[in-house]
Amino acid sequence: MQPIGITLKQIRQSKGFTQREVYGNILSRSFASRLERGQHDVTAERLFQILDRLGVSANEFRFMQNNDQPTASELARSQVMLAYDQQNFPRIGHLATHYLQSTNPAERRIGLMATILITAFDQRGVVMTPAMTQLWQQLTLTKTWTLQDLTFGSVIFVLAVQQKASLPATIRKYHLACERYVSAVADPFHVMDTRASFDLVALQLLLSQKQYTAAQNFKRQFTAGHTIHFTNDGILEQTLSLWLWESYFGDPLVATRLERNLRQLPPSRFNLTVGTLLAIWGRHATDYHQTH
Repeated sequence: MQPIGITLKQIRQSKGFTQREVYGNILSRSFASRLERGQHDVTAERLFQILDRLGVSANEFRFMQNNDQPTASELARSQVMLAYDQQNFPRIGHLATHYLQSTNPAERRIGLMATILITAFDQRGVVMTPAMTQLWQQLTLTKTWTLQDLTFGSVIFVLAVQQKASLPATIRKYHLACERYVSAVADPFHVMDTRASFDLVALQLLLSQKQYTAAQNFKRQFTAGHTIHFTNDGILEQTLSLWLWESYFGDPLVATRLERNLRQLPPSRFNLTVGTLLAIWGRHATDYHQTH
């Protein structure tokens, strides 16, 4: 990893900015020159000011400073979530085994979360290990979950069920954490897409736990928030939630129309997930109506 100043100089020159434009009123001219030669470091506060002028986020800067490579924990999380989206459970299992052996605590935590993700689709249930219990205690004691915690929403639910925690309370805490990162004018971390994915899992879990009143009332929550920031992924996840809710509690004609639209989607990495969800939960909805 090269010095901070060397990377700043490369970014500044690639964008065609002068030193005065980037460092003016932040650093002296002589300090800025020495910084770009790798002879000085800079405080975090001033670094963020400089990055703002360069139009580069802190995460992107770390990527550039690391020779255009993601950090170890970012790479681990990205690999696990891609395999999860593709429902490639052998791949998730391999990644879990690999990262659980890491000396990096962040990677070990991702490896543990990967192990738990597999159980989200395992009907045999979950056997809580001391590491899983410790992770749940950490999540419980944390007042506000971080972006990485929000990404692993399914893990939070699996642990909540095992610990017999209140699912509605868990959902509320998750939504409050999301509100920290998104506003009416911006969603820089695509939190609304992550929340839409979480809400789809939440609705399925409420239904599988036969918490039908909570599931019926949940529509007001998964259709709320700053949905204007949805990308196509977020729109798809919310449409699936709407289809599922309409299939159980709403208008059968609306559910049929939504299902038809979902089946006509162009090929994407979500096709397997969509087809599986429609097939499984379509049968569950039919069973629900026969017994209620």
